[in-house]
Amino acid sequence: MKVALGIHIGHDRCACLIKDGKVIAALAQERLDRIKHSQSMSMPYETIDALLQYCGLKITDISCIGLSHVAIEGNAVTDLYKKEFFNHYECPYVPFYFVHHHDAHAYAVYFSSGFEESLVFVSDGGGDFINGKQESETMYIAKNGSLTPISKRLQNIAVRHMKDPINHLLPFMPDYVQNLEMSLARKYSQITHLVGFKSGEEGKTMGLASYGKSLIDYTDLNYNDLNFSLTYGDMIREIFALQSLSGYSFKDFLEKRKADIASTVQVYTEKALISIVKAFIRKYSCKNICLSGGIFLNCLANHKIYEQCDVNNVFILPASGDDGQALGSAYYSYIQQYGWKQSFHITLPYLGLSYTDIDIEKTIHSKNLKYQKYDDISLAKQIAFYIKENKIVAFHRGRTEIGPRALCHRSILANPTNPAMKDILNERVKHREEFRPFAPTVVAEDQYKYFDLKCSSDYMLFATTVKEKYRSSLASITHIDGTARIQSVSLEQEPFIHMLLEEIKKLTGFPIVLNTSFNVAGQPIVESPLDAVNTFLTTNIDILVIGNYIINKEIMI
Repeated sequence: MKVALGIHIGHDRCACLIKDGKVIAALAQERLDRIKHSQSMSMPYETIDALLQYCGLKITDISCIGLSHVAIEGNAVTDLYKKEFFNHYECPYVPFYFVHHHDAHAYAVYFSSGFEESLVFVSDGGGDFINGKQESETMYIAKNGSLTPISKRLQNIAVRHMKDPINHLLPFMPDYVQNLEMSLARKYSQITHLVGFKSGEEGKTMGLASYGKSLIDYTDLNYNDLNFSLTYGDMIREIFALQSLSGYSFKDFLEKRKADIASTVQVYTEKALISIVKAFIRKYSCKNICLSGGIFLNCLANHKIYEQCDVNNVFILPASGDDGQALGSAYYSYIQQYGWKQSFHITLPYLGLSYTDIDIEKTIHSKNLKYQKYDDISLAKQIAFYIKENKIVAFHRGRTEIGPRALCHRSILANPTNPAMKDILNERVKHREEFRPFAPTVVAEDQYKYFDLKCSSDYMLFATTVKEKYRSSLASITHIDGTARIQSVSLEQEPFIHMLLEEIKKLTGFPIVLNTSFNVAGQPIVESPLDAVNTFLTTNIDILVIGNYIINKEIMI
């Protein structure tokens, strides 16, 4: 038995197991410790133990280990973590590999793609330290199981945190900081802070961008390689120059033009990514590309890459950020230990934990709640009825999806044809900013009927326009700019969700459901039945479905 364990430490800690060439489990630590992004220098032992138990393995079954981190010089800490791991488990030593941050991203996406040959573009806030600088963007060429870096851009190490005025407010930014190089993703984070959001809230900037218009014309932007310059002062200086001409104080200007500022960084990011991808495709004549790193959670940019670049296939991992790092570390260690002869087997995106009927009933009984169990067909019909009646349905079924997007295993579902549903959800459950859209889930065979997609959008990683004739009917999932972030579901991939969507179509006319993550603001997506019940009881969600059980808020007497 060949078993590789992948581990990631830093923010978005996670773990992954590969057994005999098959990815059998992967999970982010935040799902268990309930701390969003779960940032720590400590090993995610809770996740490792949970995956081992779920897969029926012991620590002594592990034959090799891969470890990734972020913003370190890896060799300096490898021995420290190696000793800690084996002391913690009191088990025999096995080969223990350190995996550089960008390499882990690249391995994760390429070996999950199924491509034989591909370009692999990694772009994130920052990777590991190299000669006093930090990774920002890396391009690889991958062929026959071998990954070779062909271009790498480095950035200066950040001075303090991006939330500090020194890094995003020009009046507080010394010339030294203004001239520091930064990554594309870090620039997006910088502008996210400028418009008043926090780290990890770049998705809010993307949503807000649709309400504005870029303050800067990037029509002629063209990066022919990764040797471009992008500094902390770029864009910031131009925004504050416009503020000086406006007659407003910088605080008033930022408040009044925040949508335009968000649009500015969104347009810049799209233009930059597209020009880079175009350049490398021309140079290497490769029509497949894998994209990895947190910036590729930007679903608007992703679809425009597919639209505007001469590619045949684009693959993005659902866990494109650091919560996919453990997968790359597991692939790396497995290949180092056993070599690569044939493609790995991975069934995306449901690689986390699932729970038995015994687990579910025990949780329900602990809260003394009324429930009823249904067979699959009856359950689908009942949920569809609730959706049609504009009930808010929390849905917890099967294995946890990897990545930050709820893909109908830990989701809140609602009626996409009710134009008021977005406001209802925000008022009663999500309490999100009104400019943030909700997403549709649609049967795969009809995704091109309702949406202007250029490729299948299986993991909610591509956003494009809702076809105009359907926008008024699907108002609650259509953003202000006419777009939607789509998840498509095939019968083969998820037969129950597909059946549910067909039942919804019988009642609403559309095989589509509004899908948002099963959590409340500031919390990770729910993991266990207990998480689901607790969130259900502390919100105004109408119905809770766990497995084949429908639960309401009546207390058993």
